[in-house]
Amino acid sequence: MKGPIRGRGIVDGVASGPALIAAEAISFLGDVDINTGEIVGDLPSVHGRSVKGTVLVFPYSRGSAGAWRFLYQLFKHGNHPVAIVSREPPDPSVVQGAILAGIPIVSDIPDAVWGNMQNGEMLSVDGTTGEVKAAE
Repeated sequence: MKGPIRGRGIVDGVASGPALIAAEAISFLGDVDINTGEIVGDLPSVHGRSVKGTVLVFPYSRGSAGAWRFLYQLFKHGNHPVAIVSREPPDPSVVQGAILAGIPIVSDIPDAVWGNMQNGEMLSVDGTTGEVKAAE
């Protein structure tokens, strides 16, 4: 990643982990197995990968009113992403789950810098300032 990326902080907190980048929208209701953290939905770019301990990067969330429960259950089972980065603001239910689980979220990542992140690259996410950068 070249330099820090500035987005909009949605959920406060700071976390670091390897990037898991999905080309598709993610729904925590149905796309992710809460017992394992494995992506089981029809998402070719990340199918079979685990969100556990990752900075989950995706263009936008596909949500439902119950998505917060699934994200929170991922946390309760210890299978949650440590942070979320999205191009567009996530659904309110995803934000609610992230608040309950203490998962920082940064959104509104500019299209021009979207391709600067690579799978497995260690990222640091600051949901308070909205900054995403290479982890030190």
